[in-house]
Amino acid sequence: MKQSILGGVAALLLASSNTVAATSTPKGFTDDFDAAIKSAKESNRLVYACFSGSDWCGWCQRLDKEVLSKQAFLDGVSGDFVLLYVDTPNNTELLGEKAKTQNPKLVEKYEIRGFPTALILDADGKTVAQTGYRRGGAAKYVKHLKALKKNAAEIQRLRSEIDKLEAQLQKLENEE
Repeated sequence: MKQSILGGVAALLLASSNTVAATSTPKGFTDDFDAAIKSAKESNRLVYACFSGSDWCGWCQRLDKEVLSKQAFLDGVSGDFVLLYVDTPNNTELLGEKAKTQNPKLVEKYEIRGFPTALILDADGKTVAQTGYRRGGAAKYVKHLKALKKNAAEIQRLRSEIDKLEAQLQKLENEE
């Protein structure tokens, strides 16, 4: 009898520890913004930041089911993007400790007003493109993201040119 009670308690503890460790973050994604940015810098990739409401947003759930959870998506974007999942569930127990404090700040910083919103961020955390749920499944979504990546390269080039021009303007203003 003692053994069965102890066995039951051990099984309950194991089950509860597995539940606590589980998060809403899909396979292949991180929920750590700083780690995603660091990885993007080190690997010369962009960040695909998916802002979701995993337990209350129907369109977010469709994006996860039709795209984010598919191996074709993970394989298709792995060389181009670091995957970041910024969830805002009603049940905050679905979040890791860091995400509980980080995610509301990221929603505010990036002025997220609708879900799902997916931002393409450069390695400095600047938004270079925005998208969301799109019909068509994983392969079509990957193709869409690759087109956004191509546009992002042009945006980054133009930002660099603007920075140079602003520096020249500041130099001229200082000379006056």
